Amino acid sequence: MNDFLNSLQIMDYVWCFIVGGLICVIGQILIDKTKITSARILVLFVTMGAILGGLGIYKYLVDFAGARCYCSYYRIWI
Repeated sequence: MNDFLNSLQIMDYVWCFIVGGLICVIGQILIDKTKITSARILVLFVTMGAILGGLGIYKYLVDFAGARCYCSYYRIWI
């Protein structure tokens, strides 16, 4: 148990929380300030993720805010 606690990088989780929170804030601002429905915002976010992945930028975001939780998408695109 002590080895696990020593290997835990708290700042990785803090950055993950901050970046995820900023994405949620952007979505909430779009819902509150525009007439865009939540379904269209979801499509917008998925499309932006695909564009960022296609341009090779998404992996840098995962490296920065991924909290060392490497998803299958990350392993495929390396």
